Amino acid sequence: MSAIGDLLTQLESADPDSAPFFVRQLLQEEGLAELHGAEALRAARALSIFAGPQQLPIAGELAGRAHTADVPGAGSLFAECADKVALMSGRPQRFGTVVLEHQGDLVMAPLDGVADDEMRKSFGLPSLDEMRRTVTGQNKLRARERYETEGLPAGQRFCRIWSEPSAEEVRQGLEQFPNGAWSDGNDLTLACRSDAAGIIPGPVFELPMWNVEDGSGAQTDLWCVQIRVDRLDEAVFGYGFWSLDNNGMPIGGRGPVDNRYRGELAPKQMPSNEDDALDGLLSTHEFTSTALRENRRIKVYLPPGHQLHSQLPVVYSTDGNMIEPYIRRIDAAISSGLIQPLLIVAPHAAPMDHTGNERALEYLPGFDDQRFDRHQRFFVDEISQWAENEFSASTDREFRAIFGCSDGAGHALATGSMHRNRYGHCIAYSTGMPPSEQMHWDPEGAPFVHLCAGTLEQGFHQATEAWAAWLHFHSSPHHFTERVCGHDLIQWIEEFPQAIARAWGSPNTEN
Repeated sequence: MSAIGDLLTQLESADPDSAPFFVRQLLQEEGLAELHGAEALRAARALSIFAGPQQLPIAGELAGRAHTADVPGAGSLFAECADKVALMSGRPQRFGTVVLEHQGDLVMAPLDGVADDEMRKSFGLPSLDEMRRTVTGQNKLRARERYETEGLPAGQRFCRIWSEPSAEEVRQGLEQFPNGAWSDGNDLTLACRSDAAGIIPGPVFELPMWNVEDGSGAQTDLWCVQIRVDRLDEAVFGYGFWSLDNNGMPIGGRGPVDNRYRGELAPKQMPSNEDDALDGLLSTHEFTSTALRENRRIKVYLPPGHQLHSQLPVVYSTDGNMIEPYIRRIDAAISSGLIQPLLIVAPHAAPMDHTGNERALEYLPGFDDQRFDRHQRFFVDEISQWAENEFSASTDREFRAIFGCSDGAGHALATGSMHRNRYGHCIAYSTGMPPSEQMHWDPEGAPFVHLCAGTLEQGFHQATEAWAAWLHFHSSPHHFTERVCGHDLIQWIEEFPQAIARAWGSPNTEN
């Protein structure tokens, strides 16, 4: 037996502690690059099992050499190595051999669409449909077991279940609930009709829906997903049904969110005015910023009957390009007497470009210090002075607030801490930025922090909950609202007027 053959024999029977030693020995063998045929496949298999990810290109090359020599099994190993290397490099896989786990489901990693079934066959792989049917079959078994077990897996707020509904049951459900959502206790069903290759509901539960077959086993135009959700009767979330292409990717990206689910015990829906029926005035202004060295649009909301020199409370908000739904709720809350009249000044976020997420670079400290500092001067100094001069925004710290969601919430928390002399209130919803000792949070003179997050938005909920604990530990004034929802606009627009009422009261209460 050759030295390499001997090493392979030892490696194949090695325990986890000794395997790395034999891998290093094997990689140092000069003859490794010359292996061919069955020995090349043997070495490729050993490296793919026992070596680290950085050795996958070598394993793939060996498997490819064996495949060229028509060694059975070599093609599928080459495809597996190639797919893993692609994914590690940030690229989609080509053949579909890599299956990941997401929310308890097995999910085929994204595909680049280059390999067709003829190419898969040449490497000894099943067709794409067969591979997907295998994954779906395994997921259905898992989901059926979870359906028959009470509760949720440890540490999970939701999971896929499967009661094996018939096509007739789904049709009846859609007749009774045309928007495609109904529940039984904590078990939620989402269903729709479509001729697409696949459907996924979004944005909260992005689990591929399953086609509901008829009594003969033939596919129908019915699609369904069933999900067990903790505290579903308290949930409020938006949802849409997004078509998938043959590679399992949303066609045209994530689609509209046209529907809304609201549980029986969910927070009461807040009133909302339409864009063309605002009692106040929403306008857009072009602002020339010295700090940013560019023009930036700013949305400004003035309440009904606004007069100059009124010194009304003011909210400085991020993401003015997405502020309209919030304005509709605020306008309705003012008109109905739930909150006092106020101004909202909301500069647009930086547009996306080829360099990446400009919004995050401006909003969050630690990524691009110069860009962040320039935006701070713009947001804190320039627009506040402009709003005070043009619209009589309050100059009183207690009647100034800063507001943001997601990355905008990180901006609100950082800015509220750094400029506490400016803002009496910080409204931060679903931040992804946890607190840090580097912030040196001092409760003395800190703004009142209004926090909100949903139980179904995972990392954002964890980070926001960490802020609540952090502020409690520091005896810093705050309020934390936990809702049963995802990283979803609906929770933020419904909670925004609540924070305003908490901060400044209603016309019938004293501040």
